[in-house]
Amino acid sequence: MNLPGLFKKARYQKFHLEPRYYDPIKEDIENRTSRIKAEMGLSDTEVIDPGYRSRIEGSFRKNMKHATGNGVDQTILLRLLIMVILVFMIGGYVYFGKEIFYLVLLIIPFYLWKRLRK
Repeated sequence: MNLPGLFKKARYQKFHLEPRYYDPIKEDIENRTSRIKAEMGLSDTEVIDPGYRSRIEGSFRKNMKHATGNGVDQTILLRLLIMVILVFMIGGYVYFGKEIFYLVLLIIPFYLWKRLRK
């Protein structure tokens, strides 16, 4: 027995999955019949060119830019640099204590100044 209240209780969500079946023979027959109908002028629907998909994929590949520097990917170098910095900071903390963080805080503005000066 439910008591009346101001708030609604959340109901359980039901999972509903409609299975999809793929029949390549049926799809091939439908493509052929639609193409033949288009050639004969019997249908008003536009037929999709079979090479259309490959043209789209090729245009994306052509316009995609890769950030490479001297044959080595820039992201790999950046990850390596970050990993080396973290290892040195952890080692510096073990040997010198928290003074290593103050040293890094002094080095970062110098690096940014040198980088922005160019």
